[in-house]
Amino acid sequence: MTRRHFLKAGSALVTGVFLSPALGLASDFWSQPRHLWLRRQTARNTVEEFKGVYFADGKIIWDEYLKICLLLRDVRQGEAVQMSPVLLDILCGMQGVLGANGIDNSPLITHSGYRSGRTNQLTEGAARDSLHTMGRAWDGRTLGAPTPQLAQTAKYLRGGGVGVYVERGFIHVDDGRLRSWRG
Repeated sequence: MTRRHFLKAGSALVTGVFLSPALGLASDFWSQPRHLWLRRQTARNTVEEFKGVYFADGKIIWDEYLKICLLLRDVRQGEAVQMSPVLLDILCGMQGVLGANGIDNSPLITHSGYRSGRTNQLTEGAARDSLHTMGRAWDGRTLGAPTPQLAQTAKYLRGGGVGVYVERGFIHVDDGRLRSWRG
């Protein structure tokens, strides 16, 4: 079996498992209202949470979307931007795939969303042209799945870049070009 045939067979198997209607993730997943459950603990030890629908009937629900943008703000500088809807869809898809596979429904815990240029410069290991500075990246974890499984789920969706930081217990997801790395 060639590598190409192996990858095709593996992709078909994964698609069959992840998108099986018997597992509750119907083929019309993206036509349904898009839900997100996000949580963030700030440096001041306060917990912020969003649990709701940000997209329905073919359009963004602005009040809810803005709540997400505020939660994903740069907490150091107190700045928020409009976050990429594609990024939010990737996060929604991750929760959908995990849920369809019986993974405990729990929030995505945000470590970092938007970063101002100043905060990005102060962030250890941050790329100079980080997609975080454009509102197109998210770093975090979930209590419902181990880091490698969360990363595999993000990679499966093929929405952009996925960085896996197993030792630090989080993943990076962005809506940029397809790529993956270990940090």
